Amino acid sequence: MDEHLRELLRAMLEADPDTNLDDDARQAMMYAMLALHSGEKISAIWKFAQSIENEFKRSHLLYNLVDRSAQHLQFDLAEKIARSIPEPYWRFDALNKIASELLRRDRESAPARAFGSNKLVPAAQYEDQALLLLSEIEKALPSIPEDDGDRASVLWSAGLSLVSAGKLEWAENLASTETYCPENTEVLLRCADAWISRGEIHRALQLASTVGKLASTGTGQDINRAYDLIHAAKILFNDGLIEEARNCLEQAAGFALPVQGNDIDGSKCTGAIAVEFARQGNTELAHRTAKMITQPARQEYALQQIAKLTETKSL
Repeated sequence: MDEHLRELLRAMLEADPDTNLDDDARQAMMYAMLALHSGEKISAIWKFAQSIENEFKRSHLLYNLVDRSAQHLQFDLAEKIARSIPEPYWRFDALNKIASELLRRDRESAPARAFGSNKLVPAAQYEDQALLLLSEIEKALPSIPEDDGDRASVLWSAGLSLVSAGKLEWAENLASTETYCPENTEVLLRCADAWISRGEIHRALQLASTVGKLASTGTGQDINRAYDLIHAAKILFNDGLIEEARNCLEQAAGFALPVQGNDIDGSKCTGAIAVEFARQGNTELAHRTAKMITQPARQEYALQQIAKLTETKSL
């Protein structure tokens, strides 16, 4: 038997793996299969994973172990495992996974903290620990290779974590860009939605306009651009910028319509544009756009949605 496997089994079973197993050992194996691990068991799995020579495979597996460890509230251990991941993308995305889980736990414990229930709420300040990790990720971004969108993906996940923590200015600064990048613009649009929920309408409109300009300029990633323009149009329309919203939808149609034959999402996106035209009261444009959808089922669905919206507005 491979020695690394033997040591892992010994740790999981707390017994010699070469002997006949009693019920306690069999129960331990069942827990292992169900991933109900104590910190000691996770450490043993971590040690076993280190025997994998291929850095990409080891990084991916350790990333999943970090995710599981964080879900089991083993945050300090999860952080140690994350820092042992050799590939930068997996390492920093694992740290963001921990930050995201910390923030989720912080939100869940907030009501109990508000009532002073110390017995129910851990003393650890989850948000503080999460923000330290996110600050580290931000500083490390330039060191993450841009190949295959690794850097953009880490920025995206960290940006969304910041939005969920309510750190909107920080998220905006992190995602600020002079050229179109769908990961950046999604963070900016999430910030805009969050500003609206706070009543900061002017700031949300500024972000929607910024994203609209970024998405309408350049080539490539046509469907991403179109969806960003739809999102921006909704924000602009809901807050009274009617013409700007219509312009965004027309630009979105310019990206989505021509790629329907090459992109499986082209017709779906075109349908979303048509329906949004109808929601904004542009019934003629809605029908015209819907009739240019190349997938019959998508076209029929869009026309049905337009009819419902038109009927509702006429009541």
